[in-house]
Amino acid sequence: MEGRNPLLFFFLIIISSVIFFMMQEYILTDEVIIDHLNSQLSIDRVYSLLENRDKWLWLNYIFVPIIFTIKFTLITLWILCAIILFGYKNTFKEIFRVVLIAEFVRLIHSFITLIWFGFIDTDYSLLDVQYFKPLSLLNFFEAVEVESWLIFPLQSLNLFEIAYMFVLAIGVKRILKKNYIDALNFTIPVYGTALVTWIVFITFLSINLTA
Repeated sequence: MEGRNPLLFFFLIIISSVIFFMMQEYILTDEVIIDHLNSQLSIDRVYSLLENRDKWLWLNYIFVPIIFTIKFTLITLWILCAIILFGYKNTFKEIFRVVLIAEFVRLIHSFITLIWFGFIDTDYSLLDVQYFKPLSLLNFFEAVEVESWLIFPLQSLNLFEIAYMFVLAIGVKRILKKNYIDALNFTIPVYGTALVTWIVFITFLSINLTA
């Protein structure tokens, strides 16, 4: 990463870490988890799980940059392969910056989650938080009645992903020096195939792990 890339990357890590902290501190509280697990496990077991969670929670802040690095690299490589295939000449650094900027769109959902459960729907369960995906196909169904392996696909197909593609196309327009429509026609199938591949992969794992 060169130029502005390290700064954008660091900024994303900071924001994501703050959101994660607020989720654990104010939304996914001990009371919410106890209420969810109390009917499934003994109270001693529940408290033991909470102690382990608090003990190892700091590891999540270490994994954030690692997960982000892997995630952004894979998306960048996918787009780079398509760019090379279509005969364009762009660098990994240029595409990586576009991916970093587009990622800020995904943070909107996290902010909405914090605001929704923090100030609007304050009487919620752990499942409410897990299934919360505004503007997704899951909203057309009762989440608790849907097959578990369908949850992720229905959550993944949402307006935030569409917004992500539109923002991604803005960056593609700049680096390919094309008009926005051409950039959009390039971005939608390229990112769309990546998204579908990821959904199929996670769904496949979900089916096999729950079988």
